[in-house]
Amino acid sequence: MHQQHNVVAGVDMGATHIRLCLQTMAGEILHCEKRRTAQAIEGGVVAGITGWLEALFEQHNARCYGLVMGFPALVGKDKRTIISTPNLPLTAEALVGLAEQLESALGCPVEFSRDVNLQLSFDVQENSLTDKEVLGAYLGTGMGFAIWLNGAPWTGAHGVAGELGHIPQGDMQQNCGCGNPGCLETVCSGLALRRWYEQQPRDYELGELFIHALNEPFVQTLLDHAARAIATSINLFDPDAVILGGGVMDMPAFPREALIAATRRHVRRPLPWEAVRFLSASSSSFNGAQGAAALARSRFTLQSVAAPGPVVHG
Repeated sequence: MHQQHNVVAGVDMGATHIRLCLQTMAGEILHCEKRRTAQAIEGGVVAGITGWLEALFEQHNARCYGLVMGFPALVGKDKRTIISTPNLPLTAEALVGLAEQLESALGCPVEFSRDVNLQLSFDVQENSLTDKEVLGAYLGTGMGFAIWLNGAPWTGAHGVAGELGHIPQGDMQQNCGCGNPGCLETVCSGLALRRWYEQQPRDYELGELFIHALNEPFVQTLLDHAARAIATSINLFDPDAVILGGGVMDMPAFPREALIAATRRHVRRPLPWEAVRFLSASSSSFNGAQGAAALARSRFTLQSVAAPGPVVHG
């Protein structure tokens, strides 16, 4: 008989793929795997996730003490309510009571998180910054942003803090996907880049945009918007470090150093200008799932040590 593993699970649910990570209580990565979202939840979210997890628990002789699950969504302060998921193939009905149903099926506590908070949790651990104040700016499909404060992601009074992409510093003639006019994401996001790219035929792929079109006025303006928004967040929060990443920043020839220099021009002197550090995000596709597992370990390890078996919320 194989040794039994006491584990926590992290799940990062995206529009295209769901990624999963099992981590031991000692922090060892036991298993990472991804599946297409549509296939994984074909029979329903609860059946899909629990069937997948239970097969892995059996395969690894593992007992699960907690699950943290990330969504590209607003997640309530209770960490159990999903407020909206515009980019997921899920109905509002499928989200009602989801945490309770998963807990009942798995026999362990379940919490939800905004996916960008999981990415930041991973990057904070990777850079040994858990006792610091850290901001994460992830320029991808949208302008992802998250705040690490007092040893955890800071979520605000209602669970929805950190929406830098939705400050009213964009194109007031455009409505954002959130429904408001003029959000930063209307001019500073992968969506904005794609919209500009598709305005006319171009002789290069979208993924090569920074190789061929870096000096185009729209692209330079987008970078300036990003710099001013990130500088604003630095002046507000006075962080030890800022982590920069996301799919747009991972594109070939993205001008990372120029973005940092432009950001620093707007940062308050002498502080935080003299002290703030800029770090690159890790771009592994399993960061979100590993960040979720790390959060689950920090949230549920103490409970599991004190109790003889998995703990379920009442």
